[in-house]
Amino acid sequence: MYVRVEPSGCCERKGMVQVRFSMYLEPTDYGYDKHHVQVPVIPEEGYQGKVDAWGNPVNAKHFEKWIDALPKKWQNNPFHNHFIYVEPTISDESILAIAEETLHQAYKKWSADTFPDVKNAPYAKPIIDAARITACEAKVQHLKDTALERKV
Repeated sequence: MYVRVEPSGCCERKGMVQVRFSMYLEPTDYGYDKHHVQVPVIPEEGYQGKVDAWGNPVNAKHFEKWIDALPKKWQNNPFHNHFIYVEPTISDESILAIAEETLHQAYKKWSADTFPDVKNAPYAKPIIDAARITACEAKVQHLKDTALERKV
């Protein structure tokens, strides 16, 4: 199994850096088949049938038939996603250590067929000022520019 920092879930939040972990299984892990799935390959032009004002297909049966006819590809979806809140000065290695520990906790529950509701350690609410927000935003940008992953 492995865990990645998912950039789309990283942001500044209330003076802390929010980090999203996406946790994945490998073929030898329990329940791998539940998240290694086939998904349709949607063409660049998208669905060409009639849609309503919000872009939703008007004819659901036609849309389902269109989806079913598309080529498929295998995709490994995360078995769990988790958010933590950290100081902007935290090192990448410390983030990965937290990620690994969280992955182990989540997998322990997952492999016991229970929801992996991992709890974070509490943290003190920071004093928020412009410098702190700037530091958080810089760390977030770093996380978005850096591929952090840990395989265990």
